[in-house]
Amino acid sequence: MNARRVALACCFVALAVCGAGSAAHAQDFSPAAGAGPQPGAAALLDRALPVPGGAWTLEAGATRWFALPELETRALAMAVARRSVSAAAGLSQTGDPTFGWSAAAFALGSAGESGGMALRVAARHERRDGALSASSFARSGGLEAGAGAWLSLGGAWRAWASAPHVYVRGEAPPLARPLQLGVVARTEDGAAWLAVEAPRAGADGARLLGGELGAGPFTLWAEARDGPWRASLGLSAARGPFAVRARVDAHPDLPETTRLYVSLARPSRSAP
Repeated sequence: MNARRVALACCFVALAVCGAGSAAHAQDFSPAAGAGPQPGAAALLDRALPVPGGAWTLEAGATRWFALPELETRALAMAVARRSVSAAAGLSQTGDPTFGWSAAAFALGSAGESGGMALRVAARHERRDGALSASSFARSGGLEAGAGAWLSLGGAWRAWASAPHVYVRGEAPPLARPLQLGVVARTEDGAAWLAVEAPRAGADGARLLGGELGAGPFTLWAEARDGPWRASLGLSAARGPFAVRARVDAHPDLPETTRLYVSLARPSRSAP
């Protein structure tokens, strides 16, 4: 095992240990994609799981939480890569000026055929305090930092650990996201994945099972998770540098959450 794989393995284990008791509290850049390492700027900002691919990606997306027009997230993100190093930055805004918030995020990582790792940071503040600034952040801001890593297990198999919020300070929205550990088998025609989420206050964790199939420019995927049982369905279409991705999350007790992203990118050369 070479030095790079040893470093990736150590990072993976450290995330699993250090992130087991922490929980994230917002998904300001949640991508319209399945779990685990995924291409795109939003996925890197949200999960800190970089993948090797194109030179740059520009994405714009909207998420309507629980079918509420007044609780909608609008996000713009961009990622650039040179050789194995990739970086992403983004801005998002959620809700209306009365009770909504704004967020800015940055991620930096490295990825190759054997694995990848990244760090991500984000700042958030209440929209009623005006534009994001040092004074508004001091009044109602929240700061977060986290990391992610994935490791090739040989052949089509990859394992990942994502702990977006190892560190959280100040105000944060109430959506909780704990540490996630998973494994995925990916081929040219599709993929299947299994993941577990760490327990948090009031819950005993969750299990997630998903898969995807591709046919030409289209990819269809689905996920199911427990605690309570619910499902997600996604569809993407790509033509040249353009792509559109949609996702719907169903819940037994709440209205659905929908995501729509459009992107412009230099075609990826490879993906894990």
